[in-house]
Amino acid sequence: MSVSLHPASAHEAAALWPAVANDRIFETAEQFSAYRDEAPWRVRVSDKGDASVLGAWRAHLDVLAMRGVWCAERLVPSMVADARAVARERGFARLVSPLLPAVLLDGYRRAGMSAAYPIVAIQGLPGLVKLTPPLQGIRLVAAESGDLPDLIELDAECFDPFWRYGESELIELLATERAVVARTDSGELIGYTLATVSRGAATLGRLAVSPRARRRGLGRALVADVALWASESGAMTIGLCTQEENVASRALYRSCGLHEIEDRYAMAISDVGDGS
Repeated sequence: MSVSLHPASAHEAAALWPAVANDRIFETAEQFSAYRDEAPWRVRVSDKGDASVLGAWRAHLDVLAMRGVWCAERLVPSMVADARAVARERGFARLVSPLLPAVLLDGYRRAGMSAAYPIVAIQGLPGLVKLTPPLQGIRLVAAESGDLPDLIELDAECFDPFWRYGESELIELLATERAVVARTDSGELIGYTLATVSRGAATLGRLAVSPRARRRGLGRALVADVALWASESGAMTIGLCTQEENVASRALYRSCGLHEIEDRYAMAISDVGDGS
């Protein structure tokens, strides 16, 4: 069974907004509208209400991300086929699915994609996160635009090319999320966090600690800082995701008083191909 998609008009994008908001892809309708206005091809809809939101996974990679997909499960292969066609047209070589519970990836597998990047979801109560002050000689302060070069360098130190942020991603995140950096008294940037609060839930979207500063308690101090801010912001829960294979990261969050949920998540990925 197939579906025919086309770039969404402003009216069609507005009708899609409640679904986009529910999946927390954008924080405001204005952000989503601007995203479509800048490149209408990134928001795709059918006459029957099926839809997808596409976008570059990372600016430095040739990967197109299906950021959100709304359709019946039987239509997923057709939605993937449409995204592949867009990817080829726009010069992307690979396609990645949304992050989903692993049990919901069957439609993407039927479309020829392979499950990859298993993810663990971690959550807890902000008030139960262990309070850990930063070590003497380290300050946690709000990030500023001048921190951007150091943040780009630190992120590349901490994450492989698929996961790391480049300049364009960090500029956007610094403008839309709470960003805190850890600096030594000598001025070296050795860690940072990105976090948001929405509808009573806090999300720790990024935690990075320089390899030179690990195993000294800085990671726990950064998590505690986010948890305290979450509590003060009225969040009832705090959550995050990390790679299943990142054993050190998972141990850090457990030591802070957070716990892993039973369900596992993953994305599916495939080459775009030549369309033949």
